[in-house]
Amino acid sequence: MLKPITVRVSEDFLRELSNFIKEMDLDKSAYLRDILKKGFEEDRRDRLLLKYQAGELSAAEVCKRIGITPWEFLDLLKKKNMSLNVSLEDWLDSRGLG
Repeated sequence: MLKPITVRVSEDFLRELSNFIKEMDLDKSAYLRDILKKGFEEDRRDRLLLKYQAGELSAAEVCKRIGITPWEFLDLLKKKNMSLNVSLEDWLDSRGLG
């Protein structure tokens, strides 16, 4: 079930948005729902990656929360120009060398 929400935006943004929706012949509500969902998913992903970089979440936790595989996670890090959050000590311990 869809629930209504209210959002305040600047007049300039509303004008630009309305012009785009009209130009593209889009359904306003459907378009706003779609773009809100896309924006939310991107923001959630970016914030979880920042928590990963800060050491607050593991790679596995991030993968689970955004529903991606470890390989997709590595691709995402590469696209965002981020590195794995693994120290030399972590790597040595995982290999039984520490």
